[in-house]
Amino acid sequence: MCGIVGRFNFGNQFPVEPSLIREMMHSITHRGPDEDGLFVRKNVGFGIRRLSIIDLAGGTQPISNEDEAIWIVFNGEIYNYQELRIQLESKGHQFKTNSDTETIIHAYEEWGIDGLSRLNGMFGFALWDSAKHQLILARDPFGIKPLYFWHDQNSVIFGSEIRSILLNPEVERSVDLQALHEFLTITYVPSPKTAFKNIFKLRPGYALICNENGLSDYRYYNEAPQSMLDLSEKELIEALRVEIETAVKRQMIADVPVGAMLSGGVDSSTVASLMTQIANQPINTFTVGFDGNFADNELEFARQHAKRINSNHHEVIISAKEFSSFLPHAIFHLEEPVATASTLAMYKVSELARKHVKVVLTGQGADEPFAGYPRYLGERYGQWYRYLPKPIRNHIVLPLVKAMPRNERLKRAVNSLGEPDNMQRILNIYNTFDPSIQKSLYQHNVMEVNGFFKSIYEWQKDVKHLDSLAQMLYMDARLYQADNLAIYGDKMSMANSLEARVPFLDLELMKFVERIPPKMKIKGRVRKYILKKAVAKWIPEEVITRRKIGFATPVDDWFRSEWHNEIHDRLLSPNSGCRTFFNPQVVNQILQEHHAGQEDHKRLLFSLLTFEIWHNTFIQSPIHTS
Repeated sequence: MCGIVGRFNFGNQFPVEPSLIREMMHSITHRGPDEDGLFVRKNVGFGIRRLSIIDLAGGTQPISNEDEAIWIVFNGEIYNYQELRIQLESKGHQFKTNSDTETIIHAYEEWGIDGLSRLNGMFGFALWDSAKHQLILARDPFGIKPLYFWHDQNSVIFGSEIRSILLNPEVERSVDLQALHEFLTITYVPSPKTAFKNIFKLRPGYALICNENGLSDYRYYNEAPQSMLDLSEKELIEALRVEIETAVKRQMIADVPVGAMLSGGVDSSTVASLMTQIANQPINTFTVGFDGNFADNELEFARQHAKRINSNHHEVIISAKEFSSFLPHAIFHLEEPVATASTLAMYKVSELARKHVKVVLTGQGADEPFAGYPRYLGERYGQWYRYLPKPIRNHIVLPLVKAMPRNERLKRAVNSLGEPDNMQRILNIYNTFDPSIQKSLYQHNVMEVNGFFKSIYEWQKDVKHLDSLAQMLYMDARLYQADNLAIYGDKMSMANSLEARVPFLDLELMKFVERIPPKMKIKGRVRKYILKKAVAKWIPEEVITRRKIGFATPVDDWFRSEWHNEIHDRLLSPNSGCRTFFNPQVVNQILQEHHAGQEDHKRLLFSLLTFEIWHNTFIQSPIHTS
């Protein structure tokens, strides 16, 4: 795991300054404290900060092929690199290291850019082909690793983190208004946009080809499921068990100790249990909780499972005061406004884990392909609601639900379920706030933003032949998972120089899971049905039947108590960023309604707070590198 930076100037008359690349590298030292490496050839230059995990002595980057015509800097892990190496050596390729990084170069030599689809891993890399005078940037198929870029008619500038791009003098810092609208609607910014105008992130499974002809997107991975598996339930369970166990074993490969994040829920408990069996000895496990009487604390559940598997268990507890004071630091490392309250929990548990290990496996990534969220129940059975006559829905159900205090999730559900169009229904269920509030919230300079989410519709094209639930799961795995959960998972762990792996997003496992019929993912009211049946072999029934918590946080309570005055002052101060884009009277109304318990605005309030801190950190203030 590492961090990469670089720059490609169009035309040989514009050489890249090594000092600039070194400054960019220095800004991401936290991603790779072990060593650095630099490559500069006239108008192309890139660098790396390395966190040594595989081939500690020989994996120094940049790495080249035999004749030094191709060079690479690579952030991530390739889990099937040993199998690929055997194939490539049989074809005459000669390796000089034992690293997974070198495998990418030879795969590119042998199969071209389409060889990237053979890589089972998480990655963002830059590859320079001197013969073609061409730079290739690539992001893994499920976007586990981020890769950002900026360009104009003279240059392409890229990096694992945005902060390195902002160090280039021609890069201006301003808000992308369309991205701001998308963020407030769904709590994150979907690829290829970021909240910064003209700074983009590669979409999952895409490469960016940069040469003297300019830039072109290339989708190297495009394996949408064309059909569902025709297997019995018993056959599916047995096959799924093999795939999960193989994925966990594959992702335990490392030349350093590997631990596990443990919440006590189905996904992380499964991973930790399998790791213990595979390692045949106690592993280190880590969890996070909150002080006070927070009902969704997962500390005790994690302790119970740690005791079952006899792990060396560690935990950290966060207070409301600590969460509030530390939030700006977490957003500084996020670099994008991601309004997911569990970001800080991920930071603190990563900080704890790094004291003991360099690598952890997490349970992240199972909810999207296996249908783990309540919204999937609505999509599975929503047609029954749409069978109700419109007058009943519009004049009885909707007014009744709207009149209820709070119940934000129910209100979104009802607003979504009545919509016959698949895509609009999906957008409705994600929408952070009622469209009527949205119109009144924006200042005039934001009013003309486009409500059409191009990125979501582009992913839907792949799976129009599947039913609506399968479509939703497919898109969530490449949008909600990649640009929300994976972004904060990467940024919070790497801020602590910790590599976090996600075996449920293993490429081979995902190919299998996405072909499982939706009726086997939700059965009755049971979400993740087939997964729970499969993992019952490794974890007890009480874990499987327990209500899902995840990295829950008590921000709802805090907004109505400890945080109320602070958030009011932040959002409504005379020089706040929010005043530039939002109507302060409407912001104040939202605050008061939530404080009084009349409405549940926690998602919107956390989005506004996140944006305010982000805007102050990256737009109003000079950029800092650490």
